[in-house]
Amino acid sequence: MSRRSPARRPRDAGSDPGGTGGTGATGLRTALSRRKIFTGAVGAAAAGTAAGTLLTGASPALAAGGGTALARRARGILALQATTVEQAAVAPAVVGLTDAPTIAVDASLGNDFRVTIAGNRTIANPSNPTDGQKVVLHVTQGAAGSLMVSWGSAFQFSDGLPQPVLSSQAGKTDLFGFIYNAAKEKWLLAAYVKGFSSTAVVLPKGTYRLFPATNGPSGPVSYSGPFMAGVLFQVFSGGTWFDGYWWWVCPSGQSTAPQKFALWAAYNTGVGALVPGATVTSGPLTAGQWNYVPLNQPVPLSIGACYNACTGFSGSFPDTTGQYSGTGPYSAGIAHGPLSAFSDQSGSQPAPFAMSQGTFSVAGSDPTAIMPSNGNQSDNLWMDLQVDTNPPAGTSHRLWPSYPTLPGSAWAGPVGYTLGTEIQLSQSCALNKIWFYSPHDAEALPTRCAIWDVGTQTVVSGTDNSSPSWSGTAGSGWIACSYSGVTLAAGGYKVTVFYGGQEKWFQFALGYWGNAGPGAGGITSGPLTAPSLSDATSPGQATYNEGSWAYPSTYGSVGDGENYWVDVEVTPT
Repeated sequence: MSRRSPARRPRDAGSDPGGTGGTGATGLRTALSRRKIFTGAVGAAAAGTAAGTLLTGASPALAAGGGTALARRARGILALQATTVEQAAVAPAVVGLTDAPTIAVDASLGNDFRVTIAGNRTIANPSNPTDGQKVVLHVTQGAAGSLMVSWGSAFQFSDGLPQPVLSSQAGKTDLFGFIYNAAKEKWLLAAYVKGFSSTAVVLPKGTYRLFPATNGPSGPVSYSGPFMAGVLFQVFSGGTWFDGYWWWVCPSGQSTAPQKFALWAAYNTGVGALVPGATVTSGPLTAGQWNYVPLNQPVPLSIGACYNACTGFSGSFPDTTGQYSGTGPYSAGIAHGPLSAFSDQSGSQPAPFAMSQGTFSVAGSDPTAIMPSNGNQSDNLWMDLQVDTNPPAGTSHRLWPSYPTLPGSAWAGPVGYTLGTEIQLSQSCALNKIWFYSPHDAEALPTRCAIWDVGTQTVVSGTDNSSPSWSGTAGSGWIACSYSGVTLAAGGYKVTVFYGGQEKWFQFALGYWGNAGPGAGGITSGPLTAPSLSDATSPGQATYNEGSWAYPSTYGSVGDGENYWVDVEVTPT
């Protein structure tokens, strides 16, 4: 068997275009019930936004004979109310709706329906309606904010009250009042009240952050343009979850308007990729304190990735000079459990790709449009974040989640290769997917994938896919082959892919599993572990077979600990 390794060829780290971060700069007071129903529609004034009001009797202005067209219209509606007969199907119960991509509503259950949405949603046509029935829907924005609602075909809007746009801020609640017209078979929008604020306080879920007991400055740097601020960090443990952002707002002089927050994974100098699921918009901020902005769902992080947690806004910002420098208080970075922030380049834990710590940009205020990547005097811009090591219930597990773009380029071998990553399961798990990283300049995809049993060196039944349907094309980054109905018992396995041609198709990272590499201590996420070199079966972690589809038993280069980026996704059973 040849001992030649894919890693023996000259390694080209590749390069990407420079960063684009820009340059620096010096009551609903009465509930609907059988006897009290809403009527009326009130136009929102200067903003020109259609709105409604829920009336249980004439207001003082109306009682006094208010002479406006609006008052006359409202009096007419109130007169109609006196002859309205409530249908028996309308019940006073408050009904909590189940959040889902399509939200089901059973009109026979009540007339007050409430839901908090965690994504873009469709409100389904309510079932079991009664002619003349009045309902109110309370729709609350989830922690992600800026979510949208679509309506089933039975909902109808008008010229006077067109289909509304939800409040965008997390925690805001909008009320929609509908009346069912059986002749039209439509629910007619009769009232819309926008933007009730939440009084609930969202407490941090996580354990670890950068500045748990340190406040930012008492006053901000005076500035009037767009600004983005970020902090570069990494995690040292698999199974670490990103829960949300912290942002310091000075006691005065700084904006308290809602802000957008985003997470990037940097993969070259000033260049990064957005991490899916980690963008969120805050509600109004509070001056003189740290403000916590949680994600709707925690996002798993990867060992070895450089992350940039950032926010964008306009106006003045908090800033303390020199804190990440070689002589500053964070010259060695900041470490707290599995979380670590880098120092600036003059410190002892410099950020990779020669990036500056305390990143900023003045090129805009949307942190999802551009990654802030400039630096100035090792400044601390008082961006913080929260992580924890407790996975959400029922979650799946991977080795390298939320690592959208890896540094490096594609390689080809003189012959085909079976490439593998060794894993161990501490309990039985459902096999969800085999993942493989197809680098940006790859010319081909693996033509086979499977799970091998380490003890018997045989393919696990039901996992051998000789014609995998990958989720992406060559060069599209992480791609997956999905599985269903396959359970892996507790034990040791190798996750493998194969390609028999000589086109460029795989990427590797030298030294990844070595003594100084990110995977030197192994990676564990829930029941899933990729063992270190010393804990893996002989001859070591990340092995291959040259020339054919076979159990990968050759270790590339003694001491190199190269990684071929073959991953797996499992869910405990």
